[in-house]
Amino acid sequence: MDYRRKFLAAASRQGWAEASGIVCALSGGGDSVAMLWLLKNFFKGRLAAAHLDHCTRDGGSHEDAIFVRELCESWGIECAVKVTDVHHCRESGESFEMAGRRARYEHFYETAARLGLPYIAVGHNSDDVVETQLMNLARGSGLAGLRGIPEVRGNIVRPVIDFSREELRRILRENGVSWRDDFTNDESDYTRNKVRNILIPWIKENLNSGFEGVMLGLAKQVSAEVEAKESAARGEISKIAFNQPPALAAWRTCGLKELPELTLAEMLRLQGAELSLPALSRARTNELAGLVRRGGCWRFQWARDIEVCYSERGIGWLHRADIKAGKIFSKNTCENRLPWWAR
Repeated sequence: MDYRRKFLAAASRQGWAEASGIVCALSGGGDSVAMLWLLKNFFKGRLAAAHLDHCTRDGGSHEDAIFVRELCESWGIECAVKVTDVHHCRESGESFEMAGRRARYEHFYETAARLGLPYIAVGHNSDDVVETQLMNLARGSGLAGLRGIPEVRGNIVRPVIDFSREELRRILRENGVSWRDDFTNDESDYTRNKVRNILIPWIKENLNSGFEGVMLGLAKQVSAEVEAKESAARGEISKIAFNQPPALAAWRTCGLKELPELTLAEMLRLQGAELSLPALSRARTNELAGLVRRGGCWRFQWARDIEVCYSERGIGWLHRADIKAGKIFSKNTCENRLPWWAR
């Protein structure tokens, strides 16, 4: 079975082949159901599933949750289902898609921690990689964006990233496994759906029928270069990072302005990724790097309620509420006694 070989190669390459256990992020769609089937049949460790009911699609998401529960019960797999009304839990500045992603990953991490399982598997496939490459290219996210979706990030792994969407559904059809189709994937209201349903078919028909293979080859080439840059950036971050609650991350500023421009930009990008923040465009990254080189005291909104705060004492990533709390707490003090992130 070619799919068994491909799946086990990904397990070995991504480092979870001999893991004690894994949480499968299970939406009920073809990608995640195929991933769960592959894990059930070819992974030896403990297997659990996690599903988030987003309370959307006029009750359709509730039906997805029922399907997921019944599927896992029939396969003897523990399943953690959480119900969250994503429309009503959005934070300031969040789109529905951003809020949904945040809520899903919070549930996945909570499930993995509760069960003591070291990895979380998500069902991104090779089509998702190409779509993400194009979206990143349009946003101007730079070289790292052309990688598309990394195979591994922390304890998040992507076991089916080498499989196309159609390959995964063929596995399910051949083995008599059903799945739930999300009808919104066929609509073109969202950017990704426009790329999937309109842009890529047009490119394949008019420019290059093998376009997806070309992009996947580019993703592998770029990944090697990005990994080298990330390794160097992590080394620089480790020299200046320090713990300063309530900052989510904090760096000392000494020597920061003297770093090469590309290194500083990569450090900023990498820190955002490690905090699971949306990627900045290249222009916004360059703007932030320029502020660092200028120095002084300033605040830069990254996304949602997260701001980057700078003074000569430090640079930190903070929730806006914590910044305001610092100002209120110190309102009767001299300005130079304010917390550095609130100045």
